[in-house]
Parts: sequence; structure tokens; C-alpha cells
Amino acid sequence: MKKLLIIILPLIFLLSCSQENTLVKQDNRIEDSTNSLDVNYNYTIKGNTSDEFFIIIKGNPIDLKYEELYEDYDGSSHMISEIESKYKDWWYTEMKVAYSQLLELLDDEDRQCLINSQSSWESYMEDKKNIEESFYYLHKYDSVGELRKALSVSEEAEETKARAYSLLEYLYIISGEINMVFPSE
Repeated sequence: MKKLLIIILPLIFLLSCSQENTLVKQDNRIEDSTNSLDVNYNYTIKGNTSDEFFIIIKGNPIDLKYEELYEDYDGSSHMISEIESKYKDWWYTEMKVAYSQLLELLDDEDRQCLINSQSSWESYMEDKKNIEESFYYLHKYDSVGELRKALSVSEEAEETKARAYSLLEYLYIISGEINMVFPSE
């Protein structure tokens, strides 16, 4: 496996060096035969080298919309919860699409590792949500204010974004581009 990576990584590097760093709107569709996923890509971000991922993902449309939502922030904990919940949902969608794409691109061994990794991540998130419900929502141990509940949603959103970033980075390493389904405005 290590030998295969040693051979493939330079090839990916060479292929990605020939690409231009651009942001292109697309109307492409892809059908995932394993999950019957019908996807409309609204953005394709291309880079020159595989190590540019964190540079080119900075201007992604989800974070731009998220910042825009906070421009109208009224100071309430309820609004934080609403914004963070949307943010989490947007990144969750990107994560699921990236996961489906990776399942099609990886060999059997790497695909199984990805499946195990995703399953572990989802289990962790579910366990975390369950324990937080005991502390924050069911008042099992004490009463917690609305701000703490809002911050809990914010933490979940950031963890979902981090997982989506990981999967998108894997895709970027393989293909030299990032496809996002978040609608453009």
C-alpha cells in the first residue's frame, strides 16, 4: 500500500500542476449508482498543487453565506442556534456528497477504511449528541441556559465542517478539484 502511495502521489502532483487555479460555476450532474445520489454541482474549485487545498477552500460559498447571516445577528441565543443549525446542515450535505464521490473513486481496501472511518465519526457525533441532550436539554443534571445550547449546536457545526473538509481534501488530492453542491447566489 505504501509503495502504491509513493507511486500515485507524484503522479497526482504532476497532474495537478498542469491545472489552473479557478472557480467555475457548473451545471454538471452525477449519478451515484451505489447510493442513487443525484447531485447538481454549483461550484468547482481547481488548484495547481495538492497542497493548496486550505488556501482555495477559504473562499467557499458556505462560509461566505454563514458570515452574511451573522451580519443580521440580533444578539439572541435563538438566532445563534438557527444560524449554526443551517451551517451544520450545509456542511453535512457537502460531507455526504464528498463521501459518496470517494466511495466510487477508491479501491476496495481504501473504500472499506473510509466506510469504517465515516461510521466511527457518525457514531462519535451521535454519542456526543446523546450525552449533551442529558446535560443541556433534558435538564437531567442541572438547568443550562439557551446560550450553552446554542454553543453546543455551534460545536457540532464546526465538527461537521471539519469532517467535510477532510473528505473534500481527499477528493482534491485525487482529482485536483473540489466540487460543491451548495447553491450559488
